Parts: sequence; C-alpha cells; structure tokens
Amino acid sequence: VPVCNIPDYGTTEVADHAIALMLALTRGTAPYHRMLSKAPREGWRFAEAPLVRRLRGTVFGVIGMGRIGMATALRAKAFGMKVLFYDPHLPSGIELSLGFERALELKSLVANSDVLSIHAPLDQSTAGLVNRDLLGMSKRGQILINTARGPIVDLDAVMESLQSGQLGGAGLDVLPEEPANLSHPLIKSYHEEASWLEGRLILTPHAAFYSPSSVEDLRRK
Repeated sequence: VPVCNIPDYGTTEVADHAIALMLALTRGTAPYHRMLSKAPREGWRFAEAPLVRRLRGTVFGVIGMGRIGMATALRAKAFGMKVLFYDPHLPSGIELSLGFERALELKSLVANSDVLSIHAPLDQSTAGLVNRDLLGMSKRGQILINTARGPIVDLDAVMESLQSGQLGGAGLDVLPEEPANLSHPLIKSYHEEASWLEGRLILTPHAAFYSPSSVEDLRRK
C-alpha cells in the first residue's frame, strides 16, 4: 500500500472553515439558528447572541503561518482585521512581504489577539501548547479557533477559561479524542446544552478538510 504526503489538498477548505467558525460565533449565526429553531417567534431577539462584535480593526492571531495559516490570515485581512502571527520556523522579513505583523513570542501573540486561530502541526513542541498558562495570558473575551490538531489544545484549560470568561468562545473542529468523548465535562456540558455555554462553543466533526473537491484532489494527487 503506497503512503503519500499530499500537503496542498484541502488548504482552502480548512481556511474557509476556520473563518466560518469565527463568524458563527462573532455574528451569532449558530445561537440565532438554535434560538429560532426552538421558538421562531419568541426567539426573535438579536441581542441574545453573546459574542457578536465588529470584526474590522480587531486582531486575528495565527499560530503557524504555513499554507493553511496564511490562507486563513488573508481571509481575515479581507474582513478588515489586523493579522498578527507567531511562527518561529519562518525566516525574518516574511511579515513584510505578507503585510502582517509578527509576534516574536507566543505569549505576546496570545495577549494581543481578539481571535486566536491555530494552524500548527502536532509534534512534541506543540502537544498541549494551548494550556492553562497560555490561556491565562489571553486577552479577556478572546475567541479560540482550532482546525489543526486536537491534542494541541488542553480541553480542561478551555473549559476553565470559558467558565471564568477569560475565553469568550471557542470553535473546535478537532479534539484530543475523536469522536468526542462524552465523559469529558466540557463535551458533556455542550451535549446537555448547558446555559453557560450557550452561543459560546461550536464543535464540528474534524470536517474542515472536507469537500467533494478536496477528496477528489486527495485521490488524484
């Protein structure tokens, strides 16, 4: 059985998905949908979505400025967001060619980002990278997006940060254990539609890579 590396398939799909998760939270499309599906008249309340905000002028932080990170950052820039990224593997000056701003330290990126989107590979240096200590440095009300690899993010830390309000919301396409583990308290609260999570957490089933076109690319390449 031949094993092949196809690094460029699904790039645009993952970038689109990361932005879609951000928009679902910051424009309230997910909570609005849920409210209206339950009560089409009583749920007609635009102020009920907890994370709605103007994106223009806010900071979109990227961990990992590879192919997907760059594609996502360009989409965020098109929304008028300021792009700040951290990637210790890229040569100096690439930020000038992209028109982005570079953070030399991860804690600086996290402290200044309104939205933090993860696009790093999973290895020994990134496993558990987004943990209690890092999230404790985040700008209060920050939105976390992960379309990379589940084990990069500590779910316990995400739950604690959501409960404290340090994190405003999270959109997670990937989890440390897949399918979702119902024994984890965050997943359990999400499943039970806990009121404190309403409009603040979106999960998708490791689907960011997927479209019929991306599957065709994968097989052909």
